[in-house]
Amino acid sequence: MARQALRELLRALQRYTPENQDFRKHVLSEFRRNADLKDKQEIRRTIALAKDYTFLITNVNEHLDLLLDCNISTDRASRQRETVKKIARRVGLRTSYEDDVD
Repeated sequence: MARQALRELLRALQRYTPENQDFRKHVLSEFRRNADLKDKQEIRRTIALAKDYTFLITNVNEHLDLLLDCNISTDRASRQRETVKKIARRVGLRTSYEDDVD
């Protein structure tokens, strides 16, 4: 159950914030630190926290996508830039947007 919660959280982080490897490392270190917990209530609390955070990450991003689909302004230009950067990274290219940030 804990392993499943960790995997789901890591998948959500990879999908929605692939550039934030520091937070991914933090999540892994917290799970490893709590690996030897014996208190069942504390274990349940940690698993629930991971599931809640996965739910939050997923739904916030789905909400932003829905707002964009409905043409409601959520800084559309920056979201489009992020989409272009993700696609470019997948095929091994860099964009001029990344050069502006660097």
